[in-house]
Amino acid sequence: MKKVILGVTASISAYKAIEILREFQKRGWAVKVVMTENSTNFVSPLTFRSLSGEDVITSQFRDLKSGLEHIELCENSEALLIAPATADVIAKFSCGIADDFLSSLYLACKKPVFLAPAMNEEMLLHPATQRNLKRLKEDGVFIIEPESGYLACKEEGEGRLAEPKRIVFNVISGLGKEMKRVKVLVTAGATREFIDDVRFISNSSSGKQGVAIAHEAALMGADVLLLLSASSCEKTFVKTERFDAVDELRKRLKGRDFDIFFMTAAVGDFKPVRRFKEKIKREGKLNIEFGMTHDILKEISQKKREHQVIVAFAAEARDFIERGKKKLLEKEADILFVNPVRSGVGFSAEENEGYLIFRDGRTKRIERASKEKVSKTIIKRVLEYYKGISGGGNVL
Repeated sequence: MKKVILGVTASISAYKAIEILREFQKRGWAVKVVMTENSTNFVSPLTFRSLSGEDVITSQFRDLKSGLEHIELCENSEALLIAPATADVIAKFSCGIADDFLSSLYLACKKPVFLAPAMNEEMLLHPATQRNLKRLKEDGVFIIEPESGYLACKEEGEGRLAEPKRIVFNVISGLGKEMKRVKVLVTAGATREFIDDVRFISNSSSGKQGVAIAHEAALMGADVLLLLSASSCEKTFVKTERFDAVDELRKRLKGRDFDIFFMTAAVGDFKPVRRFKEKIKREGKLNIEFGMTHDILKEISQKKREHQVIVAFAAEARDFIERGKKKLLEKEADILFVNPVRSGVGFSAEENEGYLIFRDGRTKRIERASKEKVSKTIIKRVLEYYKGISGGGNVL
């Protein structure tokens, strides 16, 4: 079982460290908690001890047995995470001060160190704090940037501790090795072609499967860019850009560098020949002429370089494998995932199922499961294929 050391410092947001601990546990990680003495004024060590199942270190001397725990702890852990990290501990780490167990642990730690700041906006933006953060980045510390929001000072501003799920995601993805140095490009969600200023033609794709694939690739260490539809409400923890119409997606894809491209977006086949000005009034019959949209996937496939891998997605009502194989050849992709169009799976659902089809005719059945689990299977098979041909990324 993988283990992470969670350092908790004296911030009002220290209670969120409980959620961070839980998020690691949900992913099968063990957590060892180290608290500064002042942080115990915000959260009781007993809380962390009860949840983690391990003793909590709060003192430089009182809680130690051999006196070498600060060295042994890091040797037996994957990483050191400080969340929340106050301006005080950031300054200590930056200057190499070791006057308590946590700061001594930092200096002795040879494993990756992640730090999630949390403080008042004025403290965060102060030149001294910015200078200290810059120095820590130069020293190789991963800074999980704070968010903007309602602060303890009852004002809106920067300095709020990043969301616990985002923090855990950043740590695990930062440690990911299976797809290190692999550039992954993912599109997700539905395109929208506007008829007038308020109406459009689209589909019911939520973008859930594409977001899940982007997250899974990132957790394995890939360099991920997600192009997500403006209509999708899915939360993302990777670099994300939004698109709306097919032409906008086409424009955003142009010149992108990738090793593996997952075209999960549900791209519309038709668009209005012309867009009406303002809102069309309800007055008698309305005739709208539609034309074909660009076949983005085929355009990219035709420019594909050696060692790039393109994964297409399709939703079909029947004859899944036959139709999937036909579309795979039409789009000139390397692999295609075809899923059924029915209630409970696919579009807007939490679960999915289907078949992975390869250019050589092989098929792999993917049983019904959550879209996260389906993503793990897809990524695993695609990565095997990619490693089989091995190579670097290219530009469209």
